[in-house]
Amino acid sequence: MKYKKLICVGCLCLSFALTGCYNKLEYDNYHKEVNVLYEKIVSTDAKINNIDVDSDESVQDMFESLESLRVSFDDFANVEPPKEFQDCVFLSESASKYVSISEDYFHKALDGEYSDIDFKNGIANYNEVIKCVNYMGDVLQKKPQER
Repeated sequence: MKYKKLICVGCLCLSFALTGCYNKLEYDNYHKEVNVLYEKIVSTDAKINNIDVDSDESVQDMFESLESLRVSFDDFANVEPPKEFQDCVFLSESASKYVSISEDYFHKALDGEYSDIDFKNGIANYNEVIKCVNYMGDVLQKKPQER
C-alpha cells in the first residue's frame, strides 16, 4: 500500500513536472515566433523609412517587404499563444489588415503619378500597424494597455 501511494505521488509529481516543461516549451516556441516577427518588422520599417519614391527598385523593394510583413502577421496570428498572450492573435490580425490598407494607399501613391495624400494615408495606416505591434509588446510584457 505504501508503494502504491509512493507511485501515485511520483506519477503526480512527474505529471506536474511534465506540464511545467510543456509550458516552458510552449513559451520558448512562442518566443521564437515573436522574434521572427520582430525581425520582419524591423527590416520592413527600415525600408519604409528609407524609401526613395523616385527609385522604382526602392518602391518595389518596399512593396515586397510590406507583402512579406502582412504574411508574417497572418502566420503569427495562426500560432497558438500561451493563454495569457491570447490578445496577440487579435492584434496580429489587426496589424495584417492595416498593412493591407497601407499597401493599397502606397500603390495609389506610387504607381504612376505620385500622390502625396495617398502616401500620407499609407504612412498613417502603417503607423496603426506600429501601434498594434506596441500593444503586442505590452501584452507580451504584461503591461496594462492604454487605448
